[in-house]
Amino acid sequence: MSDITLQDLSDALANDEFVYYYQPKVSMLSGKICGAEALIRWLRADGTLVSPAAFIPFAETTGFIKEITLAMFQKLIVDLNIINDAKDSIVVSFNASAKDFHDNKLVDAIRYAIQHKQLDADLLEVELTETVFLNDGKHVRQNLELLEQMGVALAMDDYGTGFSSIDTLARWPFSTIKLDQGIISKLEDSMKEFTIAQSSIHMAHQLELGVVAEGIESEHMYKLLQNMGCMLAQGYWISRPVALAEFLDFCRTRTIWPVQPIGLLHLAQLDHIQWRKAIIDGVFYLGLRKDSNEIRGAPESDPQTCRLGRWFYGAGREYSGTKWYDEFEQQHIHLHDVGMKLLESAKQGASKSTQTSLMRELTEKSVIVIGMLQQLENRLIAEHS
Repeated sequence: MSDITLQDLSDALANDEFVYYYQPKVSMLSGKICGAEALIRWLRADGTLVSPAAFIPFAETTGFIKEITLAMFQKLIVDLNIINDAKDSIVVSFNASAKDFHDNKLVDAIRYAIQHKQLDADLLEVELTETVFLNDGKHVRQNLELLEQMGVALAMDDYGTGFSSIDTLARWPFSTIKLDQGIISKLEDSMKEFTIAQSSIHMAHQLELGVVAEGIESEHMYKLLQNMGCMLAQGYWISRPVALAEFLDFCRTRTIWPVQPIGLLHLAQLDHIQWRKAIIDGVFYLGLRKDSNEIRGAPESDPQTCRLGRWFYGAGREYSGTKWYDEFEQQHIHLHDVGMKLLESAKQGASKSTQTSLMRELTEKSVIVIGMLQQLENRLIAEHS
């Protein structure tokens, strides 16, 4: 198909030959299908299916990709409503290029669809590769910020392959990163790729970003990423991209994948350690800065909204009603009380002996909290081994 012409693409669009295939995404927390990526395919009149690799690069080079994206977005609205009539709360993502944001047409189309109740912004996500940001500036940024304001999620595709991914995450309004399948495919053979994936998941967790691992091709690979704390899975082991009718059947017939909350539980332990360190750092900072009571990056005072608390009152509710859950809640609340007393004592210039006593109490409570989290982790490992 190297001899594809602009007229071929124009005819295909006019004849409604471009279709979406859907590749499911599975929640590693619930084991259920929670989303899908809409992938463009060219289904010719003779039944031949043309790979996107054969025409997308040419469409991008000529700029015709903008016409395709706009037309396909209208088709996506219909498909998305059909999907969510069949199965609630499926988030559908679609791919966009830098050229799609050189003007306001796509953003205006999305805004119109949301304002006229044609789709729910919470169920739509736009995926972009980092190349969108390397050479494109202010106008692209403004359009993406408009999407964020509408409530449309933005995912950085192929994360880990660019030169400035971390810088891009800091400057652009992403809510999710997709770990590149090139990294995922080498997890089982390369310690370096394993560490990159693990570090990326931890970093995303700290930035409160979602993480999708794409290119999962085995149960072992799925469980490795699950144990790292990854949230969403996508790949051939789950399903290849399929036509809409087959995707709907897939949602009805496949209901559960392996669930193992150990990865997020491990991240919860790291969250607590960082919270405790922030308390101690704050005390030392206040001791050095007599002219200020403000702490940059002050630790969260509310036990329900710190990162550990969000896990406990979120995914951790799975263990509510147990003796462990009730005891942990009491210990965690007490821990926060001690931490806030310690910070307040430092602000008020309390004696070193008073501060040391509170530090000792904080450490003792921290040991109890970590011990209880590890107790739960050990139990879960035994149950899943």
